Amino acid sequence: MSDFDIRQLLQDAEVNGNDGNLNESANLYEKITEIDRNCTAAWYGLGVINAKLGNLDKAVYSFEQAHRINPDNVPTNANLAMILERKDPERAANFAKIALESVGENKELLRISKINIINEIKLFENSHVYEELQQEKIIEVPSKFIDDKKLEDTNEQNLSSVGEDDGIGGENEEIDFVNSKTARSSRAIKMSGKGDHASAVNEWKELLKKDSSDIASWKGLANALSEAGYIERANQCLQRVQELIEIEKDNLIVNEEEEIENLVIAAKEVKEKIIKQEKIDETNVNESIEWYNKGLILLTENNASESLNCFNKALSDAPNEEVELRVRIHNGKGHALYQLDDFAESIQEYHSAVVLDPGSVTGRTLYNMGSSYAAIELYSDAVKCFEQAKGRGLGTEDLKLCKAQINRCKLLIKEQKKFE
Repeated sequence: MSDFDIRQLLQDAEVNGNDGNLNESANLYEKITEIDRNCTAAWYGLGVINAKLGNLDKAVYSFEQAHRINPDNVPTNANLAMILERKDPERAANFAKIALESVGENKELLRISKINIINEIKLFENSHVYEELQQEKIIEVPSKFIDDKKLEDTNEQNLSSVGEDDGIGGENEEIDFVNSKTARSSRAIKMSGKGDHASAVNEWKELLKKDSSDIASWKGLANALSEAGYIERANQCLQRVQELIEIEKDNLIVNEEEEIENLVIAAKEVKEKIIKQEKIDETNVNESIEWYNKGLILLTENNASESLNCFNKALSDAPNEEVELRVRIHNGKGHALYQLDDFAESIQEYHSAVVLDPGSVTGRTLYNMGSSYAAIELYSDAVKCFEQAKGRGLGTEDLKLCKAQINRCKLLIKEQKKFE
């Protein structure tokens, strides 16, 4: 069924709900959820209708499904808090606390957050029409966390200014994090465990778009398809796994003479690259710095797309030995990708910066990496990043913000465990 048809069904369900035809409205919302298990508006509307009908267990289930898809919607969290107050006070308090962080002070939610019992169940919002509130995201990357200090005297900037200390000592500490591939595969496995096989299939497909020869991703897709009941397609994926295994075996069988010849060719290529690298002069470095500075300027102007292009050009010009410059460029790319909502890729860029020079990792980098993890609901990894960011040169206000994000993520972790 097309998106247009679903929109029409949502409108029909809304009209019936407003006219008092609650059973018909519930039937329509249920029909939509059968067509699209990830339709937040349908689950939310069904939760309100079931609450009005007195079907509180069904209402809780519907709101929980809406929360699974969008854990930040205030009415969803508030309604769960109010309905669960008698049945599960602890969960109700958690939902109330999450909602309060976005909605501000609300007498009902403040009371429930302290786990008090009420005599009457109320809904935070009586309308069953789902609307995405124009509210601030859970975690934003504040502009002050971007190295905008380096924008001063742009035209006079040189390599030494780009390589200045960014607020961290000479620690050579190993950072505990998960790269973007691991993050996506972990999320897919969790989705399968919750029975959301369609979303798991989509996650594995996204991984295969990045690397169509990854055997682990093909196996994951086969498992998700099998769980979803698509046995034939799952078998096709397993056949692809066997083909890739055979290809790997064939690649290992190399003729000895060809191997020697390849080594000679490789040696010549390495020598040529070394000679070429030695010819790179200060002009190339300055060009890379210039693109980097342009990228920072565009980033502070909220032009993330053009900023990313500048950082890519800066990276292509930056010599390999200019480690500090390349670290800064990777961090810049991470900021731009975050602004573009490409959170998994932003994690990979921050990871690249860490790998290049672990000792130069700043509180800003770790905070931003934590923000990206939180955006894809990997709250445990986000907490690790925020915890390590606290001791790496953050100012007083930034430190308060970091601690607030840790508390928020811990609440969300506790709520996630309820669904495991």
